[in-house]
Amino acid sequence: MDRRLDPRLELQLPCHLPALGGKSRVLVGVTANISRGGLLVLWNPKEAARLPRLGELMQLEVELPANHTYGRKCLYCQATAVRVDPVDGGPITVAFQIHQMRFRNSGSTSKEQVESAEEFEHLLM
Repeated sequence: MDRRLDPRLELQLPCHLPALGGKSRVLVGVTANISRGGLLVLWNPKEAARLPRLGELMQLEVELPANHTYGRKCLYCQATAVRVDPVDGGPITVAFQIHQMRFRNSGSTSKEQVESAEEFEHLLM
């Protein structure tokens, strides 16, 4: 039974999960789909120990495509992990229920984030 209230858009956008307590680098994944009420994110299985647990409230940033009028923006979400599924030999999928979201200016991307994103893109190919 499909309990979704909002239609999902199949979008592959970089998604950042800030490091908790500033102890390590930002975790970078890729959205598989997104709606007003939720999103599905693919994560590198090498980062399994750092992924959110079921029921955990998280703050996520989804990078939006650059726009010549508005510049770089991101979708800032407060969301709860509602499903975590490992995929054999592939990325781990985490479904989030979004509680709040807002647009804000995209932060600067660090070298570690770029390296992590590039490594993950190779996994998806």
